[in-house]
Amino acid sequence: MELKYFIIRRALVIIPTLMGLTILTFLLLWAYGPNLVAAGFESEKYHNVAAALAAQGFNFSDPIGTYFSYLAHLFTGNWGTINQPISAKTLTAVEIFFPNTIQLAIAATIVSVIIAIPLGTYIGARPNSPADQAGRIFSLSGYALPAFWLAYVLIILFGKKVGVVPYLNIFPYDGNGSLNVSSPIFNNFHVSTPTHILLIDALIAGDIPLFESAFMHLILPVATLTYGILAGILRFIRAGMVDASNQEFVKTARAKGVPEKTVIKKHIRKNALLPTVTVLGLLVSSLLGGVVTVEYVFDYLGIGYLAVYTAEATQVWGILVLTFIFGIILMITNLIVDVIYAFLDPRIRY
Repeated sequence: MELKYFIIRRALVIIPTLMGLTILTFLLLWAYGPNLVAAGFESEKYHNVAAALAAQGFNFSDPIGTYFSYLAHLFTGNWGTINQPISAKTLTAVEIFFPNTIQLAIAATIVSVIIAIPLGTYIGARPNSPADQAGRIFSLSGYALPAFWLAYVLIILFGKKVGVVPYLNIFPYDGNGSLNVSSPIFNNFHVSTPTHILLIDALIAGDIPLFESAFMHLILPVATLTYGILAGILRFIRAGMVDASNQEFVKTARAKGVPEKTVIKKHIRKNALLPTVTVLGLLVSSLLGGVVTVEYVFDYLGIGYLAVYTAEATQVWGILVLTFIFGIILMITNLIVDVIYAFLDPRIRY
């Protein structure tokens, strides 16, 4: 099967998966009932109004018709009740906070890959050496340490004004950056424009102090997330390197007198990276879980922070909107991983 047909077929699989996700979120809404749906409204007056609208919007006597109406609203960005989109605020919040999470995930992934590939190649080419043993300890600790615990440790060590490491206690840990709301890049809601990512918006506007502040605020959250991703990538690159080293084509290359550096780079590492690509996709997807706690610890205004806020406020609409978004991200990530894997290995055509 040609690669383009594989990509088309794999992309089409997203459609039934997405429909299944919409059914799941719809059933969750249905199971909550009007009173729980309106639980986030503290005022009794607004609670009763919201409960009545929810009961009216989700007509329990016609679940199928209500589901299709729910779909129509869902795919047009109206993620509230059928009759009154009370989640317009949630949609706006997603638009504001989600770019920050993308920035955090991309930065952590790039840093992890840049470090993991050469480091994994080095330790994988020297099995059972001291460097290999140190790499194993690093990988296992990365799996074992909770992200929120590591976040607090980094704050204690390197946090601005509280860090115990001299000359390194300079990293802020409270937000996305020092918000100079008088800057023209901020709108009336004190959110940077046009991308809503402070680091990029400050760079576009040429505001270097604001850019530096946003960059410094990014270091500790990225370091926290990078540790877990890096540990996973190192583990699989090392295992792939050891396995590829024992293959016949590698032994043949060495028997022909091919230089060891060439053998490692062109024969061993290339084959070791194939399973790592799949694992990398899963690790990036798992960022969604780690981001929730990490963003909350650092007061980093991303979608993870929003998820905790909506859960604490019992905003059922917001929780299910984020569940839907997380599901879409997971599906897209898996699609990208499958395509990259098939591109790297022409034998793969599921």
